[in-house]
Formats: sequence, C-alpha cells, structure tokens
Amino acid sequence: MLLKSRDRVSTRPMRPEVAVLLCCTSTQSEAEKAERLEVLLQENLNWAELLEMATQHRVLPLFWAGLKAARSSAIPQPILMQLRREFHNQTRHSLLLSGELVRLLNLFKAQGIDTLPFKGPVLAAAAYGNLSLRQFCDLDILVRSRDVEKAKALLLAEGYGMKIERIEVTPEQEAAFIQSSQIQHLVREAAYPFVHPQTGFVVELHWGIMPLYFCFSLNSEADWNNLETVAIAGESVPNLSPEMMLLAICGHGTKDCWTQLARICDVAAIVRNHPQLNWDKVLELARIKGGRRMLFLGLFLARDLLELPLPETILQQIEAEPEVKILAQQVSERLFDSVDRTEKDGSKTRFHLLARERWRDRVRYFLQLLFVPTTSDWLLWPQAEFPVFLYYLLRPLSLVRKQVFKPSKSS
Repeated sequence: MLLKSRDRVSTRPMRPEVAVLLCCTSTQSEAEKAERLEVLLQENLNWAELLEMATQHRVLPLFWAGLKAARSSAIPQPILMQLRREFHNQTRHSLLLSGELVRLLNLFKAQGIDTLPFKGPVLAAAAYGNLSLRQFCDLDILVRSRDVEKAKALLLAEGYGMKIERIEVTPEQEAAFIQSSQIQHLVREAAYPFVHPQTGFVVELHWGIMPLYFCFSLNSEADWNNLETVAIAGESVPNLSPEMMLLAICGHGTKDCWTQLARICDVAAIVRNHPQLNWDKVLELARIKGGRRMLFLGLFLARDLLELPLPETILQQIEAEPEVKILAQQVSERLFDSVDRTEKDGSKTRFHLLARERWRDRVRYFLQLLFVPTTSDWLLWPQAEFPVFLYYLLRPLSLVRKQVFKPSKSS
C-alpha cells in the first residue's frame, strides 16, 4: 500500500514562490500539477525571486517542465522565454559533458583503470530517464585508491589542470601539491577537482563516494562487485544499483545538510522511477553501513516536500525514529532561507552527529574532524615529503598555530 500526506513538518507559513517551486518539482502527475498551479499562479508572484530560487536549488529543468505542463496564461511570456533559453543551454551542456564522460571512461579503461561514474549524467539517466531533466555542471568519477596517481596523470595528460581547494598556495607549493603522491591522504573530501582550460569542463576524481571524514563508506570491494549499467551517449557505462544510488544520494544530502532542493528531487526520482526497488536490500545496506537515519531523512523530506508515495512499512519505520522528524524540521525551515548558518554556528556538526544512529560512527566522525590531518596541515612544510603518519603528529601543532594566529575580530 502506498501512502501520501499533504501535512508538512514545517510550521512556517509557505511563501507562494516556494509553493509554486515545490509543485513544479513534486512527484504528482502533470494533470495534478497543472490543476494546482492554475490556483497558485494567481498569486502576486515575485518571478525574479522564483527564478533565482530555482537556479540556486539547481532545479531549473524541473521548474521549466512543470510550468510548461501547466499551460497557464498567468505565466509571463518573458519568463517562459528565459526559462526555455536556459533549459536549452543546460541541455546542450549536459550532452557535451555526457560525451566527455564516455570519452574519459574509455581512456581510463584503455589504461586498465576501473571507474565508476556517479551523480551527474548517470544519475540523470538512471533516476530521471532523461539527461535534460537533471541539472549538473561537473563529472564525478570514482577510482580505486591504488589507481589515483595513474588516473591523475591521465587527466593531466588530457590537458586538465588540477584545482587546489580550501588552501591558498604559491606557484611553488602548487607544483609540490600536484607532484606529491602523499597528498591524497590529506584531502578530506577524497576527491581531486580538475578543470579543462579550453572547454571549462570540471571533473572530480574520487577515491571515495563519500568524504573520508564523514565515516560512511560506500566503496568497499563488495560495492564494486555489485554494479549495474546505464546508457550514456549510446554506450553502457557502470552505475550503482538503485538501492546503493539511493543510499549515496541520502548520504550526500545529509553531508550538505540538505541545503538544495535538487538532492531531495533526486531521492524522489530514484524511488519513483524504480518501482521494483528492493526495500529489504536498501534497509539492510543502510543498517550495515550505519546510514538508516540518513536514508529515512531523505525519504521523509521527499514525502514531506514533494509528496513522494512510500510503502507503509517504510513509513512505520521512519515514524519510529523521532530524530528524523527533528532533522527534517531543521531542513524544511532553512531550505529556502537566504542565510546559510551551517558553517558559522556549529549547527552543521550537530546536524551530522544527530543524523547518525550509531554512537561509534559519531565518535569516529568527531575524531576524524579533530585529529586527522588535512591539506592545511601539509602547508606547514609543503616542500617536505613526510611519511603520512608524521602528519598525524604534526596535526596538534597545526591546530595550535591556527588558534595562536587566528585573526582578531575588528571592533
């Protein structure tokens, strides 16, 4: 039995612009959307704000598709023309990125490097069934840790430049960073971003689907052996199973504190377009990896905001975890808030901790943040090639230096 509910967890009054955006991106049929939009579009809408909101939340294609299905005369023609133009531009970019993904995967394969693309084109094709309905701007490619240096060399040989994030470096330090084979152990996000100077394509080379500090491993050898395929640009490329894909999206959404509506739309699309989803397998994977609460949070948000029907047995298990509703309320009340407070008041860390059901995962997460070295610690002696374990010894020195030389706030 499938259940729906229009009762939302947030008690805040919903702005008409938010109501329109949620209707356009909901899991309702086109006929249901058109009927509801006909009423909502009679409001005095701030169309500039609505467009900005759709762009910020990376749901312009779904927003455009929803408005187009409504066929309402209440939609200003300039807005429709702008949306049509941006949708076509986004579609062209998605097709170009998809072609580049296939090209790179073939190059990796020729070098004997196993790859697993995720998010981006593969998620658009597998979850939405249409590359143009999911907005993406980069390519995420996972390789095994042992192949990182080989894959990095291949991308550099293809003209991609390595982008260094989170730290500011001199040209000499940049060269040392790129040449270092140790630096991957200090990159907390478990990914190197690359940018091609001519095409502007961005490729993120991952050795972890989730950042290491998050303590939510989704790329064990068993996971590598349980892949499926999806058609991209006329070729079959490896992809996560729908069950693992759902878990990965819920993990990424939780890591980012669900600040983008697009992530919630991804959850809804995976469930909606995979009616044969093996719920027992999803729950078992989540239990083994310590991600049940993250899974339940993603599903609850998709049901609460996008009216995603869920099996009654899943709803009962979600209802049995009161922390899920607490987290969902935090998300719903901040999702369309223009002020991002998650990095400023420690609420991001608190959100991450509450989203884990196992105490050992909370402890590991906290210890990772506190004691595992980062690229900032590498900057203490960037020209040196220390064994990795020494950076753990240097980490306390780095923390002390940050506190001692912390810029004082101006009065």
